[in-house]
Amino acid sequence: MKQGAVLLSISVLGFALFAQNGQQPAAPGVFTSAQAEAGRAAVENTCGKCHTPSLLGRKGDQGELPPLPSLSKDYQEFIGPRGFVPPLAGPIFIERWGPKTVAQLVARFQETVPYFIPEGANDETTVNITAYILQLNGAKAGTTPLARNTNGIVRSVTGASDGRK
Repeated sequence: MKQGAVLLSISVLGFALFAQNGQQPAAPGVFTSAQAEAGRAAVENTCGKCHTPSLLGRKGDQGELPPLPSLSKDYQEFIGPRGFVPPLAGPIFIERWGPKTVAQLVARFQETVPYFIPEGANDETTVNITAYILQLNGAKAGTTPLARNTNGIVRSVTGASDGRK
């Protein structure tokens, strides 16, 4: 009888270890802290004006900050009459960008940034902005610098759930 209980205990313990090892490991950092910090500064001076300081986007609601009339003509034209700007942080952002690669996200920022060149911008500005956006969405910095061709999947890098159960 004791032998059966011991075997059952070993089986349960073995299953628990197997289940634990079957979980996804934390994604390694695909950007450095310095890149994310440089990205934060660039975002504050540009992206945050359209996407709001929280980067949760604009819905066109009254009272959104900064107020549209306070923005330059270029920013107002970019936002358009609807006042809608998609979020760069949160569940809606992850839903849209989660299945895409980090390289695709960098490329998207590359398309947008020339319209609103941050002060002190250089060739790495869009890479740094991407690092900050990833960090804001839960990704952890590491020792590997982010590059334009980083192919990690955004959802995996940020550790975000895909919403399925």
